Amino acid sequence: GAFSWLRRTVRLLAEGDSPEEFLEHTKLELFQDQVFCFTPKGRLIALPRGATPIDFAYAVHTDIGDTCVGCRINGRPMPLRSELHNGDEVEIITSAAQVPPAVWESIAITGKAKSAIRRATRAAARKQYAGLGRQIVERAFERAGRPLADSLLRVALPRLGQPNIEDMLAAVGRGEIPSANVLKGVYPDHHEERPAPKKKSNGEDGWFGLKRASGMLFRVPGIGGGRKGNGEDKHAAVPIRGLHGNMPVRFAPDGGAVPGDRIVGIFTKGEGITIYPIHALALKDFEEEPDRWLDVRWDMDALDQERFPARLGVTALNEPGSLADVARLIGDDEANISNLRIVKSAPDFSEMVIDVEVRDLKHLNQLIAGLRRLRVVSSATRLNG
Repeated sequence: GAFSWLRRTVRLLAEGDSPEEFLEHTKLELFQDQVFCFTPKGRLIALPRGATPIDFAYAVHTDIGDTCVGCRINGRPMPLRSELHNGDEVEIITSAAQVPPAVWESIAITGKAKSAIRRATRAAARKQYAGLGRQIVERAFERAGRPLADSLLRVALPRLGQPNIEDMLAAVGRGEIPSANVLKGVYPDHHEERPAPKKKSNGEDGWFGLKRASGMLFRVPGIGGGRKGNGEDKHAAVPIRGLHGNMPVRFAPDGGAVPGDRIVGIFTKGEGITIYPIHALALKDFEEEPDRWLDVRWDMDALDQERFPARLGVTALNEPGSLADVARLIGDDEANISNLRIVKSAPDFSEMVIDVEVRDLKHLNQLIAGLRRLRVVSSATRLNG
C-alpha cells in the first residue's frame, strides 16, 4: 500500500541515489500496474501488467494484431502467450494470410485486443460461409440449368430478407437458407424437376477420395467419368455445408461417416478438418477444445451414387466359405469393401473389422441387417471410433 511505497522511497533516498535515479525509480513505482515496452523503432507502448505480445500488436495497430503470426522479444523468438515486462523490445511478425484464432481472446487481456479478435473471427467465419454458400448456390443453379450472376442475386435479396449478397450467401453456407429458396427468389417460375437416375457405376468406383477445392468438395473416383475421366466433373462432388475453403478435409479414420449421420468437423492446425459422426467415441478427446469444433451437415441429391466410408465389426463362424459368404453379401448389396482384417481368431469363430463404402445410413443399416441374417454370422455391428 501507500505506507510500503513510502518506506521504499525513504530507503532509496537513504542509499544516496542520484536525483535522476531516484526520479526513475519513483516513476516506475507510480506505474506499477503497467508495463512499458518498445517497438523496434523505439515507439513506447504502455500496457496493463500481464499483457502479452497479442495485446502489444493490437496496441500498435489493429491491422498488426489481425495479421500477427509470431513475435520476437528482445531479439528472441517467443510464444505469443508470453507475459511482457518493463523495457521489453517487441517485434511483431505478420502475414497477410493470417486470421486471428478465436482462442486468442482468452490469451489477450486488453479490451481493444479482445474486441478486435472477436470482430476479425466473425468476419473470417462470414467470409468462409459466404464462399461455401456460393458453391452451393452455383451447384443448385447448374442443376436447374439456369444462369447465375450477382446482378440476378441482388434482385432476389428483398424476397430472401437479406441486406447484401455476401450475407445471403453466408446464410446459405450456414444452412439457414436452402439453395432452392435462392433459386426460387431469382426465378419465381422455376419448378423443381428430378434429374434422370445416373447410370450404375462400374467396378472402378468405391475408392473414396477427397478433392482439395474451394468449398470443400468431396468426390469419388470412378463416378462421373471414372479414374480416367474429367477430374473437374462437378456432378461427382458432394458439398458439405459449414466448412472453410481451401483446406484439406478427411473422414475420421475409425468409422468414417455416411449421409444420414449427424456430423461435426474437428479442425487441426496445419492438417485441416476431420469429419466425425456425432456419436463417435473419438470426439471425447476434443471435449476440452470447443474452438476446434465446426458445425457441418450433408447437402445431398437423393439420386447421387457416391460412396462413403463406414466400419463394421463382424463375428463369423470359423468354417470353410464363411468369409466368402460375408464378402459376397456385401458385394450383392452394392457396397464395396475397402479393407478387411481379422482381429481375433479362435477354433470356432473369427472376429473381423471390415471397412465398407455405402451410399448412406439406410444403405448401411440394410447391409448390417443382411449380414446378421447370414447363417455363418453371429453378430454384425457398426464400429465408431
